Amino acid sequence: MRILLLRPSQETYQFGLAPFFQTEPLGLLYLAAALRPAGHSVTLADMRFERRSIPEILRESQPDLVAISCLHILEAPTSLRLADQIKAYNPKIFVALGGHAISAYPKAVDLNRSVDAICVGEGEALMPALCDAIAKGRPLDTLPSLLLPKGDGHFQATGVQPGRWLDLAQMPLPDRSVVARYQKRYCCLNYMPMWTMETARGCTYRCNFCSVWQLYKRTYRCHAPEQVRADFEATGRNLFMVDDLFWADRARSEELGHTLLRSKERKNLLLVQTRADLVTENVDLLKLWRPLAKSFDIFFGLESHTSPGLNSLVKDADINKTVEAVRIARDLGFGVTGNFIIDPDFTEADFQGLWDFLDEHQLYRVGFTILTPLPGTYYFEKSKKKIEVFDWTQYDLHHLLWQPRLGPERFFELYCESWRRSVLNIAGKKKWWQWLRQVRLRDIPRLAQILARTQTLMDPQAYLKETKLLAPRGLTPVSESSTEGVGALRGA
Repeated sequence: MRILLLRPSQETYQFGLAPFFQTEPLGLLYLAAALRPAGHSVTLADMRFERRSIPEILRESQPDLVAISCLHILEAPTSLRLADQIKAYNPKIFVALGGHAISAYPKAVDLNRSVDAICVGEGEALMPALCDAIAKGRPLDTLPSLLLPKGDGHFQATGVQPGRWLDLAQMPLPDRSVVARYQKRYCCLNYMPMWTMETARGCTYRCNFCSVWQLYKRTYRCHAPEQVRADFEATGRNLFMVDDLFWADRARSEELGHTLLRSKERKNLLLVQTRADLVTENVDLLKLWRPLAKSFDIFFGLESHTSPGLNSLVKDADINKTVEAVRIARDLGFGVTGNFIIDPDFTEADFQGLWDFLDEHQLYRVGFTILTPLPGTYYFEKSKKKIEVFDWTQYDLHHLLWQPRLGPERFFELYCESWRRSVLNIAGKKKWWQWLRQVRLRDIPRLAQILARTQTLMDPQAYLKETKLLAPRGLTPVSESSTEGVGALRGA
């Protein structure tokens, strides 16, 4: 079969750092690696960078099946519009949706009649089986991890029990040839081009705002060390290891570190993300891993500046561990980056406490997101009674979904003040010419564009203007059923 993989763009790019963390659609690269050995022809279009229209792409690729990956719920509306465009071009093309967001919350696809199947399992196993069934004319209701149209606009599971989780140690390396035309566009802030790789999948913790552990049922699985080494050597100078929980398995992390150190490959930048307590408990692991890159950054989910705040998010963590982890990382020569979650229930004292914490511990390479119950989490179901906005384009972690304690005007004034205290404020901690020193000459125009755009993060009026459903007495309610036309394969 001829298969087209689509990575959609997002509708809302006004706020946040998403435009500046444009990375490879790694999940789709794993799909390509799983499909090609089965004899399928695979092409990929990354719509974040495409100038071709969907009809042009379809004319060139002539696919029998199009698989659309929806990583974040923000991409659901665009994903469904892509499905409509594909069916308008040729109704015979089979359209499958999957990805993290749709797997976690398939209701986002309800009432769309252009989707032929929703894939809610790991695509590396499901997609080859789906393509084989379609090619041979076998009934699809014999496949697990699949939702099929009922005929009334809704979808129903096949009822076939899924098998065990994939054995990641047996998976082939991602097929990066399908994104060769886009590779130079992938970036993490001022680092470009950027590559991504996965060494493990899943999370064993239970943070209430996160859907990862719920989707994978608190499992944690690892790729084989030699497999990771081969991928490490196949990637470029700037590398983001996308695991949600780096250094979680101590024995395996030590083995993997030694395996990578036996390679001659060293990176300019290596970025990983992990928890503060995993750093405090594994100092020797950090020492082992540090030589692998000239610059080695750790992205922490810092989330809150107080222990009660961490408890409210079910982080199972203590603020003292945060402080200790930051100190350890810096002492060992790691860069410290992170994110704090701003609760709409914050008081002015809460904001001031956060700023004091930032100053005390010199935490300026940080971002700030608004507490958002993402579809597919228990927190979303628990919060439905107070959520007043069910427009998925507002779920970018930078819009209000209900009335904040301080009112929207004052809330956004203080929220923007938090951003002004970060290094992204070119009038503050880090000047624009200091940014320019860190990039190659050819990348300066793009960095200038990025920095200009980030200044919107510090403009309260920009947020108020975009938050269209705000009314003087609160957020204008929008029923969940009104999103019936709104709305993707594991992948980025």
